[in-house]
Amino acid sequence: MNHPISHYLLKYKYFIAFAVFAVLIGLVGDHCLVRRMAQKREISDLQSQIQSQEERYVRDKQQLDRLNSDPEAVKRVAHERYYMRSTDEDVFVMED
Repeated sequence: MNHPISHYLLKYKYFIAFAVFAVLIGLVGDHCLVRRMAQKREISDLQSQIQSQEERYVRDKQQLDRLNSDPEAVKRVAHERYYMRSTDEDVFVMED
């Protein structure tokens, strides 16, 4: 019952060749599965960043349109962001 290793290699040569091929495709090379998974993850992260930037662009564009058309909006932004005041009021800035 002692069979040399070459007997097993010949008996399972197709399985061994397939296993070696699968390892090479999965782990080695520019287009390996591990790298492709990392690239897919990076693509999804970049797409979420694009989505958030588009939402920010729409929000800023709406605010810019309001600032160009409404003088009260300019006053409100000056008060809220830059702590400017008119002559008859005091501004108190409270920080948490």
